Formats: sequence, structure tokens, C-alpha cells
Amino acid sequence: MTPIHRRPGFVAAAVIIFLSAASLARVASSSRNELVAANAHRHGGEIPLAIEHYRRAIRWQYPMNPHSAKAVGALQSIGRELERSGDREGALLAWRSLSGALAATRVLYLGEHPAREDANAEIARLLAMDRNAELDRGLSDEQLAADHLRLLAVDGSPNPWWATLLIVGMGIWTGALFVLARRGFDPEGRFQWASAKAPFWGALVGLVSFCLGLLFA
Repeated sequence: MTPIHRRPGFVAAAVIIFLSAASLARVASSSRNELVAANAHRHGGEIPLAIEHYRRAIRWQYPMNPHSAKAVGALQSIGRELERSGDREGALLAWRSLSGALAATRVLYLGEHPAREDANAEIARLLAMDRNAELDRGLSDEQLAADHLRLLAVDGSPNPWWATLLIVGMGIWTGALFVLARRGFDPEGRFQWASAKAPFWGALVGLVSFCLGLLFA
């Protein structure tokens, strides 16, 4: 039987699985704790604190997170309740917190959460009611809301595909350089092209991928 210290692939896989499981447990626990705190503040009438904790519960994201979904629903409910009570600033805070939290936790390749589009629409509508600026006075509510919504829709996030190429390229590049350093030289330190050829081309491909991702992400 091969000793475990001579099976680096197995050890690396085990470490990755352990770290992934630990990270998932940490995220799930933190999301749940934030949701519990948010509910407590909401029932105690401390709405600004509740909004803050709901926002944090959403940002602690993982696949099929039930705590995040409950926090999204709670912020939507708070936003509508505060507007009905006449607290427009509080409603804006709730909708902005929802939009910002969802923007910070967007999953690669899957686009925006539908609730963020609704939150942005509510933000634009509420902002359109405020006509303090002289330039806004000649616009209808619909025109002003559309202008705000257009600004809210601007996305400065990196392109997920190029960002993935950047990360993968960096991993291949550094890994291939490590293999090259281990296998590309004989015990006397002389370069050996026969054994260095594969990691050399791997490092070159990784470097090109990293540079392309860095350029276009």
C-alpha cells in the first residue's frame, strides 16, 4: 500500500474537500445567526438594525440558502411597510440594502437575482418622488424613474468568463512553474528539455490565459 505522504493528489483533494466543507459550514452558520438577529431587532421595533442584519444574512451566500431567501422576503416586506407608513427614507434604505446585498452575492454565469431588479425598480420609483433638483422638475415621474433605473442598472462587475480564465490561467501557470522547477533540471542543476518540455508549455499557456483574463475581465 502506498504511504499517504506519497500520494499528493489524494492529500490535495482531501484538503480541498475539508476546506470547502468548513467554509460552507461557516457561511451557513453566519447566515442563520444574522437572520436570527435581524428577526429579533425587527420584533423589537429596531428597524434600521434589522435591515442591516438582513443585508448581512443575504451576503453570507451559498447554493439554495434558505436564510438568504427569508432575508430577501423580509427586506421586501419592510420596504413596503415603511412606505405605507410614510417613511420614504426608511423604505429606500430597505430597498437599497436588498439591492446592494444581492449585487454583492451574484452567482457567476447565472445573472442577477430577480429580486434585485424589483428592488432597483422600487428605488427608482421612490427617488422619482423627490424633486429637489431643479433639472428634475421638467420630467414626469415615469421619465425620472427610468433615468434612475438606467443608472442603477450600470454594472461594473468583472466579466465572469474572463475572470474565470484569469484564475484558471494563474493556477496553471504557477503549478506548471512548480513542476518545471522540480523536473526540468538534473541533480547538478542542468536544464533538461526532455523533462521540462511539458511543464514549460503548460506554464506558457497559463501565462497567456492569465494575461488575457487580466486584460478583458
